[in-house]
Amino acid sequence: MPNLARLLAAAALGSGLAGAASFTLQTGAGRAWALSSVLGRERVLVVNRPPAAYLAEMRRQDTALQVYDLRVVALLPPGDARLNGPATPMLTLLADPGGRVGGQYGPATLIGKDTGVKARYKAPPSLATLGALIDTMPMRQQERRERGR
Repeated sequence: MPNLARLLAAAALGSGLAGAASFTLQTGAGRAWALSSVLGRERVLVVNRPPAAYLAEMRRQDTALQVYDLRVVALLPPGDARLNGPATPMLTLLADPGGRVGGQYGPATLIGKDTGVKARYKAPPSLATLGALIDTMPMRQQERRERGR
């Protein structure tokens, strides 16, 4: 597995995501979570300090997130009560001390399965906005043919 992490790190560096494969933060339960654990397998939306209503909406749309292979990674201040909110398969809540990681990604950044940054947003985007972009991606079009969706 260490070789895979190195390959993902190299791919991230080559696509303008310097250091992305190496960021590891804590969940509300104190477990370490690394971006490298999903890069290349899932699309990732990194959202910095999203409103509670946005997190609730993403929880409601978890099935659609699974269809898009889209993980939402919400970066929150340590001690934020939302870190212990209800878990869903595609929503990851992480404590970002000092906003260190969030500062790199801005309000919201979409990372494709190829580890490249696909879009940056000034506010957390809706799933409809994300879906419209993802549906134009060649890898997504291939997935739709293979999965029949």
